[in-house]
Amino acid sequence: MLPSIEHVQFEENNERLKIVLPVKKHWIYLVVYSIMLLIWVGMSVYGLIFTWQMAFSGARFAFAFTVMLLGLLYLLYLLGKMVWRQWQYYAANREILFIHQDMVIVRRPVSIFGITTAYDRAHVTPFYYSEKHSCPAFDYGHQHIYFGHDLPADPANRLLGYLNARYYPHRDEDDD
Repeated sequence: MLPSIEHVQFEENNERLKIVLPVKKHWIYLVVYSIMLLIWVGMSVYGLIFTWQMAFSGARFAFAFTVMLLGLLYLLYLLGKMVWRQWQYYAANREILFIHQDMVIVRRPVSIFGITTAYDRAHVTPFYYSEKHSCPAFDYGHQHIYFGHDLPADPANRLLGYLNARYYPHRDEDDD
């Protein structure tokens, strides 16, 4: 039977347990990353147009300059991926934790987009509450994976108690 924890929604079927956690909007970050995303799109479009014009300009240095511009466009693409990922993180209105038989998936959906990361359950440690970050967490190898940042401490601890009792029933609290 699924527990009743405020701010947390549960869904279960034969394949997985779905846990929906609340997310508070950080409007300042969302506005800053939205502006950065718009600037990035403008720079990318202008960069592509300028590179195209340079490549077919017929100037004697066009090839070398085009290669340099393509290198800069690649760096701009990498920067855009980081900005896009951060924008999706702050634009999400919920965080979803999927626990399958063989994997744990953490998702922050934004419409059909969003950040999704999957972890092999064989390498996931029992869930714990991170005092430093004030949120639930688990370790995946040497990485600390934090989720549910906006979940109050009492519901977070009850959620962790339920998850550990269900998925790690032989865990001893003294092993930490």
